[in-house]
Amino acid sequence: MSARVLGVSRDDVITLKYWVKELEVSIPILSNISGYLGEYFRVVKEGQYVFERRTVIIDKKGIIRYVKDGSPGYDEILKFLEKLTAE
Repeated sequence: MSARVLGVSRDDVITLKYWVKELEVSIPILSNISGYLGEYFRVVKEGQYVFERRTVIIDKKGIIRYVKDGSPGYDEILKFLEKLTAE
């Protein structure tokens, strides 16, 4: 596997459980109530915890290669993964 696609949300786990089921989301969604993950994955500046839902792609070395607010279409994600695999 060359990368992993994750969703990150400020919603709590219970809310995400229902949201994932309703929308039939097939990627892992991380609950980030405290905002710590945004800082850990370096997708927000240190001390800045507020961001909306975000899609993150992390390569096999643990490097964040893609970050996008909201929910991009699967086509966009697949194109990026193909590009990443070709590198």
